[in-house]
Amino acid sequence: MKEKRPGIDRRDFMKQILYGTVGGAAALSGLQLLTGCKTRKKNNYNVLFIISDDLRPQLGCYGETQMVTPHIDRLASQGMVFERSYCQQALCAPSRASLLTGLRPDSTGIYGLKTPVQNKLPKHISLPGYFKQNGYETISIGKIFHHHNDSSGAWSKPPYFIKGAEYVTEEGLRLVSENRKLNPGLKLDFGAPFEMADLPDNAYKDGKLTDYAIKEMAKLKEKSFFLCVGYQKPHLPFVAPQKYWDLYDPGKIKLASNPFPPRDVSPYTKKNYVELRDFYGMPKGNNPISNEQARHLIHGYYACVSFLDAQVGRLMGELDRLQLRDKTIVILWGDNGYKLGDHGSWGKHTNFEIDTRVPLIVSAPGMKAAGKHTTALVESVDVYPTLCELCDLDLPGQPLEGISFAPILEEPALKWKKAAFSLYPSGANIMGCAIRTDRFRYIEWKNPKKGKILARELYDHETDPGENVNVVDDPSYAGAVTGLEQMMKRGWKGALPNK
Repeated sequence: MKEKRPGIDRRDFMKQILYGTVGGAAALSGLQLLTGCKTRKKNNYNVLFIISDDLRPQLGCYGETQMVTPHIDRLASQGMVFERSYCQQALCAPSRASLLTGLRPDSTGIYGLKTPVQNKLPKHISLPGYFKQNGYETISIGKIFHHHNDSSGAWSKPPYFIKGAEYVTEEGLRLVSENRKLNPGLKLDFGAPFEMADLPDNAYKDGKLTDYAIKEMAKLKEKSFFLCVGYQKPHLPFVAPQKYWDLYDPGKIKLASNPFPPRDVSPYTKKNYVELRDFYGMPKGNNPISNEQARHLIHGYYACVSFLDAQVGRLMGELDRLQLRDKTIVILWGDNGYKLGDHGSWGKHTNFEIDTRVPLIVSAPGMKAAGKHTTALVESVDVYPTLCELCDLDLPGQPLEGISFAPILEEPALKWKKAAFSLYPSGANIMGCAIRTDRFRYIEWKNPKKGKILARELYDHETDPGENVNVVDDPSYAGAVTGLEQMMKRGWKGALPNK
């Protein structure tokens, strides 16, 4: 065990932060100084980290009663459901970069899809890299970092990733070729936006990933492991075995209740959903998706969520079979939300609640609040320090821009952060910065070089949970706007618990 710094106990120090006896900046500084590279053996838990692409909280355990997600719901009953968990940018590459580095996008410098983490932060120790330094076998299966070979030194063996088209039927593959003829500049293997086949799970990539993960678990049984399994579903295309489509009656699938942009929305927020339009048969330009198409797309999304759920069930079943459940922390996390016709759009790419709110379920051995939900505001950037605390690792000797939410696993109602922070660029020179408080979502659109506010948005979740009316210019909200402006200026450090 590493010798402790004189006068500093990690858990006591966290309590001081929570109960207000240490200032915000000092708290952050102190957290970063608690360093160490040797595993504490007291809670040398394994970690099974399950990541899903484009999964909004469309799960039974989040109150979505139409969803068939029994395995994830069971995991939730054994852990804690974070009702208000937010990613730092509603796009997979920057969102994953934030979680895996413990840094926010304005610190990673990653706002798009092209830049690997290792290019921007070659000396920063990633989350899996830190666990590897502390004696864990670290395994990457599927999509963890956006670039599957990114930060390869963080893993104990080369990452396992399946290349190629996601379609498995002759018709599905034919439409990939047909779509290329219709769209000569298309670089990706886009065919139809959905496919169903009467085949087993492992006919599709995500089923194959589960097969591989199960084999790896058996090899890791006697070791301390940090196993990451990154599923592509429910990301487009919505492809899944027929049996998962059959779980839902198309006639009962409801369309989005707000298929229109918010009233008085900023022009910087309006997006044309380009990705979906690249698929075969989808309307081009600004032409709308028909109700029939929308219902079929939503059906496909639901089928993919249930397909994902089955893979989670297989992983958890193997943990039980190997008798590793009481030695393993399990996390299920979605990298960003997703619009299914909400606000008249499809995809992510905004600062809206529907895009930045993500599912987060944490199940740790012996946790007191198993089966509970919490409404505490937490952020994806908090996962790195949380896992360090749960596994009794000192924090690394480098900056981290989140804080451990481990105390919430003991006390779900604990007073926590005042706000969660997200951002999204609009073009080359405009950045939208958003904060989500208990009641409001406030967004400022700025030119980062000039610092001038170009537009603002305010949504009152007490009266408008769908964020359908921008009330920033309503005089009755003037006091709220002033307070939120000041909170934005103070930044995430000013939103730490009890500060």
